[in-house]
Amino acid sequence: MGRRVIPGLEAPDALLESEIRSRLDRVEEALRKSIAEPGSELLATTSEYLLAAGGKRIRPMLALLSGYFGDPTDPRLIPASVALELVHVATLYHDDVIDEAGSRHGVPSANARWDNTVAILTGDYLFAKASEISTELGPEVCRILAQTIAVLCDGQIREVDTARRLDQTEAKYLEVIRRKTAALIATSCRLGGMMSDAEPAHVDVLEDFGASLGLAFQLSDDIMDLTSSQLELGKEPGVDLEEGVYTLPVLHALRHSPERDQLARILSTGAHGELLDRALAIVTAGQSIEHARREVRDEVARAVGLAERLPGGPAQHALVQLARYLAARCGADAVGEAP
Repeated sequence: MGRRVIPGLEAPDALLESEIRSRLDRVEEALRKSIAEPGSELLATTSEYLLAAGGKRIRPMLALLSGYFGDPTDPRLIPASVALELVHVATLYHDDVIDEAGSRHGVPSANARWDNTVAILTGDYLFAKASEISTELGPEVCRILAQTIAVLCDGQIREVDTARRLDQTEAKYLEVIRRKTAALIATSCRLGGMMSDAEPAHVDVLEDFGASLGLAFQLSDDIMDLTSSQLELGKEPGVDLEEGVYTLPVLHALRHSPERDQLARILSTGAHGELLDRALAIVTAGQSIEHARREVRDEVARAVGLAERLPGGPAQHALVQLARYLAARCGADAVGEAP
């Protein structure tokens, strides 16, 4: 079990980076212990499977960083971070079933290695373990985490409902990712502030920062899914497009590309093989990628503005750098004008 270190996500302050790494190591150990006593040998194997495959641990990292606006040594930050990561990983098990995914983090997905039933029940188990941990942190934490899980499920259902819909609006798509992705990132920042006893006003700012960061994070991923190489992504480009998940650049191209009619015909019949390559070429040839980059830039600017309302210091600088990293990774730090 271990997290993947991503270049560009290091804290700008060497001492802060060292402290965050040390506390993330404690989160890893606590994650292992949280699933160490399941009811069966199979569940012991499946519940550790995706955790052991690694992840960026963005949500625990944000909770720990947010703790610096109160007392970063508060022991409650570790179990809160564990609960947040368990919720996130639980959604991955369920997502892979919904998407019929064959791999995750470079290994076969749980549904591919075992079956859908095992993957679904493993995700349920991790949700339950996260809930169990949250009860030990108090009723308010339990309430917030339960509400967040409900919002995540609502976002996933909205995505399923709009799959392969050529008439989906950009506003509806943004609402899907606000719920499916940004909500848990916002909660991570909020709980980090709460568990460290940060000032209530700062806790509210941290939550708003996380919401904007989460939107920028997902939009950046959407752009990279269409523009990056297989080597960069670790998977084939255009996976969302092929699976009928039409992200912001695709929706923009369906409305504004000179070849929007051809794109609509391809998507209505199924984008696979050469047709997928053609659909990718249409989406990336015009202004649709730049349009999505502008959305990333706007959310990053909002996140930076919110971070600058927090007390200055290494943690604040780290939040600003993280937001700007999301713009840089998808080219939104030098975006042109889009229609």
